[in-house]
Amino acid sequence: MELKTSNVAKRLGVSPKTVQRWVKRYNIPCQKNEAGHYVFDAETIALLEQIKFEHGAVLEEFEIEEEKEKVLCPETFFSTYIQPHLDKFTSRLQRVERQMDQKADEVVSFQILQHRQEIEELNAYIRQLEQRLALLEQMNQKQETDDTLSKKQKRRGMSRIMNMFV
Repeated sequence: MELKTSNVAKRLGVSPKTVQRWVKRYNIPCQKNEAGHYVFDAETIALLEQIKFEHGAVLEEFEIEEEKEKVLCPETFFSTYIQPHLDKFTSRLQRVERQMDQKADEVVSFQILQHRQEIEELNAYIRQLEQRLALLEQMNQKQETDDTLSKKQKRRGMSRIMNMFV
């Protein structure tokens, strides 16, 4: 005589889920049909009856608690199953954000130092250009003074020569 899980459950006065849990928990050797469902023979049923008799009260209380746990209100479900994962995810996200902020600060600090160095280099180059410009202006002034002196002397000489003919 082979019975299905639901028939054995009715015979023992428990739910089919309880029978399946007992089979898994106590490693009861049980065959499965083509659909993968348990099929119980007389020996297996006797073993399940013995388990129920020996541990019946304790197991039934445990089963009731497990079934209560399965039917959780949304708040309990959230706090039990979702909230721990959410807290873990949130802490990881905050850690990553802190690392990103730190990295961004390091990058900005590096860029500021680089810009400061470039500015110092540009200031040094500007000073060199100012010195060259000052030197060129001095040379230009000397040239202009030399030119004006030479031009004035030439004009004077020219006017003297011109005055001779007039």
